[in-house]
Amino acid sequence: MLPPAHPALLARPSVLRRSDPGDAFAVIARRYGEPTGYCVLGGNVAAVSSWTDLSFADQYQAVTAGAGVFPCGGMYYLSLTGPHAADVLNLLSPRRFDRLEVGQATFAIFTTPEGTVDTEGVVLRVGPDAFQVSIGGETNPPTWLYDALERHPGTAAQEADLSSFNIKGPRRMAAMARLLSETHAARLATLGTFRGMPVRTRWGADAWVVRTVIGVELWASAEVTHEAWQAMTAEPAVFTPCGWDLLATYRLECPDFAFYLCPLDIHRGTYLFDAGLGHVVSPERTGEYVGRQALSDPAGWGGRLWIGGLRAADPDAGRRRIGEQLPALPAGGPAGYVTSAGHSPRAGRELCFAHLDVAVRPGDTVGFADGTTWQVVPLPIRPPAP
Repeated sequence: MLPPAHPALLARPSVLRRSDPGDAFAVIARRYGEPTGYCVLGGNVAAVSSWTDLSFADQYQAVTAGAGVFPCGGMYYLSLTGPHAADVLNLLSPRRFDRLEVGQATFAIFTTPEGTVDTEGVVLRVGPDAFQVSIGGETNPPTWLYDALERHPGTAAQEADLSSFNIKGPRRMAAMARLLSETHAARLATLGTFRGMPVRTRWGADAWVVRTVIGVELWASAEVTHEAWQAMTAEPAVFTPCGWDLLATYRLECPDFAFYLCPLDIHRGTYLFDAGLGHVVSPERTGEYVGRQALSDPAGWGGRLWIGGLRAADPDAGRRRIGEQLPALPAGGPAGYVTSAGHSPRAGRELCFAHLDVAVRPGDTVGFADGTTWQVVPLPIRPPAP
């Protein structure tokens, strides 16, 4: 179900792309059974829902007390090189990439001329004139990339021969260290947040480790990723594969920030300031970039829909459907629609992310057509006070 308020997202893909570098789905299935289903984003088979012999409870235990590993099959990796590589990236986003040090990474939103979300990803500077970009969502390069390259013709851009996986949970760093050579495993403890470092795996292959706020990733060729998954499935006491159903719960429960997913929660209908993403607009930006005019005028371009949380009043309330509309407001038009949904063991009930009309505010109670009621809460969703 796609949000009817955004016709650009309604087109059904005629062909589904299946991207699984390293054959992670098959390696996991050999130990944990066949996938229970697949999840699609923008025509891309992005992930497995779960596996027949791996319970939701085991996956939840891993991300809350151990190390849960998420295959990242549905990603696009972009390599940019040349003396103006940073300038090209700067034209595509309100971020300042020229200020990244070698080995430093940052979360990036690439914008449209309307100041909305084109796509999102992580940018890592791997050399003075070289960047690697990991892009999720519909797994395409930024729409205005080739316009930016025309401005700086000495910059080379190409799809990178990379794949990745992401480890989450309190034991994620110790788990990643088990995949690295002794020397690089010892260095891993010094890796700061949003930093990356080149590493050698314990089987002698080259890769990069990138640490974010809540996860640690291995970026490598498909062959190296395949070896890593074979090693991880051989140590079930350390590594637990996690699927899309668990990821929805993890994102909804995340206490550190609003863990959006593109193009569900953020997409071309989402103005950055309405989504609470004003922090990605570098205040010192003075140069041109896609969306600058719109983002300099929030009163003129924003104020349409904001993103909030919904917490079910009844612990037995059922799962909401992605794209499901809230009933109409007295003034007309739906009060909003669901963008992510899942069960929260921590809250003991269903939770949602939702795009909401500006007339709906935190603390309000809203209802769906089935009679269930839900409390509107700000993001990130916090557990209710005892």
